[in-house]
Amino acid sequence: MTSPGFYARTKLASPTQSVSKDQDALRIGILGAATIAPNALISPAKYSRSLTVVSIAARDELKAKEYAEKHGIPTTHSSYDALIADPTIDCIYNPLPNGLHYEWTRKALEAGKHVLLEKPATSNAFLTEQLVSLAKEKNLVLLEAFHYRFHPASIEFRKMVQEELKKDGTKIEKVEAVMSFPQVFPKTDIRFKYSLGGGVAMDSGCYTVNAIRYFTCLAVQDVKTAHARIVDEDPDIDGRMDAVLKLEGGVEAKLVASLTNSLWSLQTWREYLPRVVIETETKVFTFMVFLIPS
Repeated sequence: MTSPGFYARTKLASPTQSVSKDQDALRIGILGAATIAPNALISPAKYSRSLTVVSIAARDELKAKEYAEKHGIPTTHSSYDALIADPTIDCIYNPLPNGLHYEWTRKALEAGKHVLLEKPATSNAFLTEQLVSLAKEKNLVLLEAFHYRFHPASIEFRKMVQEELKKDGTKIEKVEAVMSFPQVFPKTDIRFKYSLGGGVAMDSGCYTVNAIRYFTCLAVQDVKTAHARIVDEDPDIDGRMDAVLKLEGGVEAKLVASLTNSLWSLQTWREYLPRVVIETETKVFTFMVFLIPS
């Protein structure tokens, strides 16, 4: 993951010049000056003729203007509400902290905007179901931004697994998804704030659950075991999660997610590269660094 080739491919995937846009290109506005937005939306949008980033709003209007200038965004708005109310904007990208996803996505949907919503969608199933129902009611697109699902490598890996499972008598025997990192985020980071929907299960953990469901095409029926390692500063925040999920057909899937492993732990380096492993009786399918296939 940290090889020179990886960084070279990542740089090649980040264009500096924008292609010309179609007249009817989808116009998208960004809620918040988020660090994820350049790689998740602003840079990829430069490739697309059918999508253009037109505006941003932040809690601090000066910060929004500086962010817009840095990333070549033509306009800013003085507030999130003003951005959502802009009749010239078709779609809202919501990369706000997890705990703010529901409030601002609901407002965007109620205003008739399509929404690209960073993962995880909300802090619980009840709130997510409300947003999905509202989007259906208004005939709007609400898409959770698991970008890796759209990468050709992900699509091909899923196809390989599913074609193997079509063979008579072939069943999944083992599933494992790992996304475990050393402690690189400070304890003051929003990932460790309960009020903002923090915790590893809401961060790298949502990737592991999503990948298990996506690549196996099986729904989660139950949680067999779940062991959380709580961070010292907040008894409500998990820094590591080890769990076993029960999927359809009785298939068990193991997940490991961590943001707090010791940098000097052998276990950390054994788990370092994110991966999905799916085993049948005769074959083992492994997808390394699935969240960033480049």
